[in-house]
Amino acid sequence: MSDKGNSSRIAIVLADCIALALAVVVVFALRTSEFVRAFSPKAGAEFQPDAFYFYAATALLLLPLFRLNGMYRYKVLTNWLEQLVQIIKSFLTIAVLQIIILFFWKDAPFTESARGFILGFGGFGILVTALVRYGISRLVRAKLLLADQIEMKRVLVVGAGRAGEKFALRILNDPEFGIETAWFVDDDPQKIGTALLGFPIYGSVDNIASHAITTGADEIYIVINTIEHDRLMEIIERAKRTGLPVKILSRRFYLVNQDGKVVQDSLPAMLQLSAPLYIRPGMIAKRAVDVVGALLAIVLLLIPGMIIAILVKLSSPGPVFYSSERIGKGGRPFRMYKFRTMRPNDGAEHIQKAQERLKQGLHMGKVEDDPRITPIGKVLRKYSIDELPQIVNVLTGDMSFVGPRPCLAYEMESFDDWHKRRFMVLPGLTGLWQVTGRQLPNLGLHDAMILDVFYADNFTIWLDIKILLRTIPVVLFGRGGS
Repeated sequence: MSDKGNSSRIAIVLADCIALALAVVVVFALRTSEFVRAFSPKAGAEFQPDAFYFYAATALLLLPLFRLNGMYRYKVLTNWLEQLVQIIKSFLTIAVLQIIILFFWKDAPFTESARGFILGFGGFGILVTALVRYGISRLVRAKLLLADQIEMKRVLVVGAGRAGEKFALRILNDPEFGIETAWFVDDDPQKIGTALLGFPIYGSVDNIASHAITTGADEIYIVINTIEHDRLMEIIERAKRTGLPVKILSRRFYLVNQDGKVVQDSLPAMLQLSAPLYIRPGMIAKRAVDVVGALLAIVLLLIPGMIIAILVKLSSPGPVFYSSERIGKGGRPFRMYKFRTMRPNDGAEHIQKAQERLKQGLHMGKVEDDPRITPIGKVLRKYSIDELPQIVNVLTGDMSFVGPRPCLAYEMESFDDWHKRRFMVLPGLTGLWQVTGRQLPNLGLHDAMILDVFYADNFTIWLDIKILLRTIPVVLFGRGGS
């Protein structure tokens, strides 16, 4: 690393220290101020030097946590959303550590009012650190910081056809792509033992694991345009078993990062896969977040929901709510609820059109120019407000806040076998399709299923947080409605 790179990283560490110090000082200043103590004795607390030293010391532990979570790596520094998730993860870890220490150190004078300090430091600390890191991310992306710190990787590339040739050209001509060297794998016997633009080509795609070990690759790229989906999924599974990050390139897709963000690229699109996490505690945590979040949402949205219900009732004759049978986890049917946005109709014509779209391989998204939609319904659908009653489905366990779009029975009839892997998880109010698929022109059914299966295979609680964060601007700017 160059001296310039070292100084840039030192500057980033110092910025983190300032953000953490500011969080501790502000929280203590507010809680111990005469105004707060007079306004609410429970919210305020007397200043205790021992308490200040304790929280300042534990705050410094965030720096090694930031490093452990990769927050000083070039690739992470360019991605503010990834940093935000890691910031939240780090602060939650410190909060748990503080609680454990205070539990076993009950006689310490600073255990009094500990809950307020922990919550205050966590909330304000996340806010300040996130703002600082946003500025750092902008500087790094503008190449004002760490301009010479592009990480170089050794990669194994599956596919030495036309797409592989373009990828090899990208490696040679674009240093910012960050690939030091590459090895290609292809089943074509005429290519085995030869080289592609100087990169050796090995044989037997099914031996990805052994090739990865032999080459010492850091990542695996699957660069194939013409391939059956079943074979593609088989190759993906073999690649994922290596434990290495896996990326898929296809001319039909855009880059879907681990933060669920669509990124335009001059190459064919890339689908980023992380190692699957089938850990039951993760599912338990997901369910806990769903229950707590649903209860909180019901309380906060009760009055707005009543106003919306009145507007729906006054807009046209018919019930306030619309319900339909959808297919949930494990292929089990359930009743899903929405605010009604259409005039009462048997919907036979719409179903027929939807089935025709599915036969053509088109995605089964709802049509926004449907003449049955009421004036208030257009607004509700544009901002996804019609989906709010599904919070009840989340509370009952039929849905989750994040997951594949719940489908209808006739839609499932058009699914291939590999599509049905989306049913390994609960359907969601939002998901990868809502935050990425809507930005893809002419999205096909198979394309949408790739996103759903990707989520089902690669779920983590942190991926859920990233999708939820990306859903906010989608809804606020009226790109929602599923």
